[in-house]
Amino acid sequence: MGCYSGLDGRGNGGAAEQGGDATADGTAGDDDGGTGADDGVDAEFEPAPVRLRLLLARQYVRSVRDLLGEASSLAVTPPNDVAINGFDAVGASQLSLTDAKVDAFEASARAAAAAADATKLAAHHTCVPSGPTDEACLREFVTAFGRLAFRRPLIVEEQDSYVGVGLAAAADLGDFDLGVRTVVAAMLQSPNFLYQVEVGEPGDVEGRRRLTGVEMATRLSFFLRDSTPDAELLDLAEAGALDDADGVREVAWTLVESPDTRVALADFAAEVFRIRELATVPKDPTVFPTFSPELAAAMGDETRALVTHLAFDADADFRDLFDADFTFVDAQLAAHYGLPNPEQYTTPTQVVLPAEQLRGGLFGHAGLLSVLGHVTTTSPTYRGKFIRTQVLCQDIPAPPVGVDTTLPPAAEYATMRQRLEAHMADPSCAGCHKLMDPMGLGLENYDGIGSFRTIENGETIDANADVDGQAFAGARALGAILKEDPEATACLVRNLFRHATGHIELPTEMVEIDELTATFADGDYRMRAFLVELVASPAFRVVGEPE
Repeated sequence: MGCYSGLDGRGNGGAAEQGGDATADGTAGDDDGGTGADDGVDAEFEPAPVRLRLLLARQYVRSVRDLLGEASSLAVTPPNDVAINGFDAVGASQLSLTDAKVDAFEASARAAAAAADATKLAAHHTCVPSGPTDEACLREFVTAFGRLAFRRPLIVEEQDSYVGVGLAAAADLGDFDLGVRTVVAAMLQSPNFLYQVEVGEPGDVEGRRRLTGVEMATRLSFFLRDSTPDAELLDLAEAGALDDADGVREVAWTLVESPDTRVALADFAAEVFRIRELATVPKDPTVFPTFSPELAAAMGDETRALVTHLAFDADADFRDLFDADFTFVDAQLAAHYGLPNPEQYTTPTQVVLPAEQLRGGLFGHAGLLSVLGHVTTTSPTYRGKFIRTQVLCQDIPAPPVGVDTTLPPAAEYATMRQRLEAHMADPSCAGCHKLMDPMGLGLENYDGIGSFRTIENGETIDANADVDGQAFAGARALGAILKEDPEATACLVRNLFRHATGHIELPTEMVEIDELTATFADGDYRMRAFLVELVASPAFRVVGEPE
């Protein structure tokens, strides 16, 4: 895999691939210093050092789709993402490629090139090749396609290198098209395609760098659409449209109307709220005989539908995610929730949930409740820990060394509450469990796959609980408390920032993140408008010195 020659200090391919030197925007020569205007940056803001980020698997697939067509996207099998600190994007900025992953990218590049849509390939050159080795026509393709694949213009040395690769293949195989496909396979293996290359240019303050136009186009597109920027967005970037906050806002308002943005936000929610784990969550079929891959898929669709409805269709207060009295069901999920005549829901349909189930918002979704349960039982501890860590961004200390985390045998206690209360009688366990269990116990009316129940092993379930002293029972009441909790709103903003930038925020970045949280509130918590403000903020556009 010859294109993996490493990255030089500016984030470009090394000499073995490039054959020359290039700046981050693809122009030859040294940095001229630039103006580096830091418009709107708080003086106390110190951004984290910027790092290369490997494309997430979904970003890779969608980029291949946009570059080469649907058939190519179906042919690729990029390596699985690895989350660090709960985020794939953080893992993508910290983990090195293994030999196995390099091999997977090579195989995917070749498969994508072979399956590429001929019309899409032809769109990258206006010339008609005079023969297999028409150098001028191949150079036109390399220049146009390379700009899209690398998300910046190619320098002359890069053009020469890839034209050479294509000509050699075309001469050997006697076919211009096969030469083009060889170029595509080579480019898709380049670090310039596989990584978000962000270097920036010097700003007005030492230690701060402003992302260049094409870098902003790349970061914008991968955050908002989970795909590579198209030619129009690169044109705007090169024309200076992304050089200030107002320009970014204008472009972002167009991007958020893309259908891909709906999918990207739903994928973010599925990651942060763990819904994507439904495909592999284990459940004992003797205890939960109705749980199936089809039902699990419907559960995931429910949460995704609520997220996109609130953010885009209704343009509503996004905090309604916590306590909405309606949801979206198909026939399977309607039956699971005990709705009358479930067969009528032939497609996902918005419904109001039965009030007696105390169900509402995310915490009443069967998908989340299933993921946060054991194979045969519920887990108030898992559920409470999820709320603390994922919804409130609070830390839970690890259990003391040597402490027995095993619950008392189920045979000795009728209900999960009784088992946990016995467990917390041990002082070494009580400290952590008191942070988690009270919230989770308020969801005990929902079993390990989210079905509503009032009885457990013959005893009436006590679902009375509290969140830091605020009493509640049931999912909707819990959600109503969290909806008004400033920490929950701030946590959502921080989670979006982590996903957008690929790192956990530093204390020196909190001044801008706090400003974003205030902006979210000032905009009545409308998510679509907030996404625009997030990408226009210095927290998104300004980075530290590269590592």
